[in-house]
Amino acid sequence: MQIGECVAIWWRPNFETIMYPYCPPHITKPKECKKLFVVHLSEREYFAVPKNLKLLAVPLFELYDNVQRYGPVISTIPQQLSRFQFNMIHS
Repeated sequence: MQIGECVAIWWRPNFETIMYPYCPPHITKPKECKKLFVVHLSEREYFAVPKNLKLLAVPLFELYDNVQRYGPVISTIPQQLSRFQFNMIHS
């Protein structure tokens, strides 16, 4: 596994449930920082998911601007990834 670029950083300034894509200037010690990274997996690597959870593949167009279903962090992944160019290589 190779950890790539940081895609986004989200901040929770206090005990509220809301997260912001920036740390407000008046907050000196935020309660949480969530970072999203691009992770490159080789052909031999796979996701290990516990039996009590389920891995779900969702197309980016379904995530886009769908805050009601996926929340404010996950629904912005398409915008965050728009600065990257992905090349699919079939062997």
